[in-house]
Amino acid sequence: MRLLVRPKAEGAWMVLSLDKDNIARCFRRSLSTYDEAAIVQNRMAVHLLQMLENLPDSVFRSVLEVGCCTGVLTEMLCREKPVASLFLNDLVPDFEGVVLSRLEKNSTIELNSCFGDIEKIDLPAELSLVLSGATFQWLSDLPSFLSRLGSELGTGTYLAFSLFGPGTLKEFSQLTSVELNYYPHSQIIAMLKQDFILEGHDHFQEQIFFPSVREIMGHIRKTGVGGVSEYRWSKESLRRFIDGYLQEFGEERGLPVSYVSSCFVARRR
Repeated sequence: MRLLVRPKAEGAWMVLSLDKDNIARCFRRSLSTYDEAAIVQNRMAVHLLQMLENLPDSVFRSVLEVGCCTGVLTEMLCREKPVASLFLNDLVPDFEGVVLSRLEKNSTIELNSCFGDIEKIDLPAELSLVLSGATFQWLSDLPSFLSRLGSELGTGTYLAFSLFGPGTLKEFSQLTSVELNYYPHSQIIAMLKQDFILEGHDHFQEQIFFPSVREIMGHIRKTGVGGVSEYRWSKESLRRFIDGYLQEFGEERGLPVSYVSSCFVARRR
């Protein structure tokens, strides 16, 4: 899967051309491995919830989670916040059973299935919070989706999300033809300010290290990132990739994989 950026018009936001079927297929394959491998995504979930600590209980009355995946963020949210009604969304319906098994002890929460492509399905009515962890980078048209939230959410409704940004998996971009295009932190702020009051935002850069290139590729595959794991390797291209990774990026700690991420909390004007 190649992520391409297409201009909508002069001076307008960009639209990503994504193969949603392939994205779903890759994440479906990672169902049993995601929790252990998604080290950075789990850290992002913790930080996003920390940014919601001081919000009133009323914010958690009716929550839509976009891209619940295996439910790591979902479980933490329901354990720490007084969620009354929760709408679960993901592109992969197979995740529903996994998430529900995590929430068995939360019998007081009204759970609602809302699975499918969030850019195409109807949004639940009268939400108090839209939440998403490490998912919005997979939307084809993030600007239009944020604009849609701005038009459909009621005044005072909160939006809280994390996502990856430019520089994520930069080692792969330098060594292969795979293009990973993300919106910069500053552009997302500009999008949000059209309809939302920005309550808080953070930006992070980190690397995790592995002893070999093959373990890096296993890590990427286990987290469902098909844009890299589905790259078509030949024996020669794989050899060049491994040699290049060792030569360009190897250090005493091992071989790095770079991640750049952001968290945002905003309120509908």
